[in-house]
Amino acid sequence: MTRNGWLVIVLGLVAIYVATNHLLPRLPIDGFVRSYVLRPAMWAALAYVVLRLPRQQPAARRSQRSTLLYLALLVGAFHVAVLVIAGLFSGFGRSPYSFTPTGILTNIVYVGAMLAGIELSRAWLINRFSKNHAVLAIVGATVLFTVINLSATRLLGLGANIESVRYLGNTVFPLLAASLLASYLAYLAGWRAALAYRGVVEAFWWFCPVLPDLSWAFAALVGTAVPIIGMVMINSFYTSEIAALSPRTRRQEGSLGGWLATGIVAVLIIWFGVGLFPVQPVLVGSGSMRPSLDVGDVAIIAKTSPSRIQPGDVIQFRSVEQPAVLHRVIDIEETGGKRYFVTKGDANENPDSEPVLADNVVGVHVYTVRDVGWISVALKELFINRSAPPVEES
Repeated sequence: MTRNGWLVIVLGLVAIYVATNHLLPRLPIDGFVRSYVLRPAMWAALAYVVLRLPRQQPAARRSQRSTLLYLALLVGAFHVAVLVIAGLFSGFGRSPYSFTPTGILTNIVYVGAMLAGIELSRAWLINRFSKNHAVLAIVGATVLFTVINLSATRLLGLGANIESVRYLGNTVFPLLAASLLASYLAYLAGWRAALAYRGVVEAFWWFCPVLPDLSWAFAALVGTAVPIIGMVMINSFYTSEIAALSPRTRRQEGSLGGWLATGIVAVLIIWFGVGLFPVQPVLVGSGSMRPSLDVGDVAIIAKTSPSRIQPGDVIQFRSVEQPAVLHRVIDIEETGGKRYFVTKGDANENPDSEPVLADNVVGVHVYTVRDVGWISVALKELFINRSAPPVEES
């Protein structure tokens, strides 16, 4: 048990995931029992097992852990405050959860057992393997506990469509960012700090009667930005605390700080890629816009009001057949108070069969980066086009 504690925890997590997603839904029992009795029981059992294992010491000194715990609570409160402020701009809606005494008590048991099982397991695994491989332990735990909270069916169903982009933006990326912060807190100060941050945020979502009604892009921005900002704050405190330690310790923590900076840059790249910034990249996958745009080019698209689009502009738009098309506007029509754009690929003989509704316009092409997308095109040809008919992407 002592030597193979990590295996016991991992198998327990896998068992809970399989049971939650595949076994429990098929049991011929009441839904309340499945969701609010059996699931909390499984998480509580895992928490009990972890508590019986030998303790794994986090990286921070004992004198620093109480401060890190308070910082974790502060970041959680900051996260909630940002959500409330975002709600002032996007509006609020009623919580879907019950607020009867029985309902509140049931949700406390459900959320409490789940958070205890997850954060105890996370901290034990990270601090078991972080002595020599801190970065690997944090990254591995981040991915593992993100997947634990996602539906396998939904993940396997991701594709090149707007619904998948929205799911990634308002569900996957925020979970990944929050898991990364919780993993970093668990590495530094143990399960209590990770539980403090996540407990504050989860308590807001589960026990506040009025919740912010955010668009998917807004949810993605807030859900990923706030944990990253919190991680920067905590890392700044911790690195300042170890500034007087030995050169070897400073080098180790400096390496972790460099990884942290890399993670922040990666998050910014993800935001850029899914369109959370005013500009976004689009890979050109066909030759319909030659010679202006060729296969393998990356077009930079700027979000623009349809009222400012003029004939001659190259626009990105969505159609029924294709999720994203890049063609040139050759005419503008007004019908029934709605604005339509007649488009045509520069290399095509005829205009597109249907005019583009203004609401379907993503943005205007403003810049081209030549030939940098050939790797993506080659991978697509290798893994996708062998089993699917070709689809024009631009």
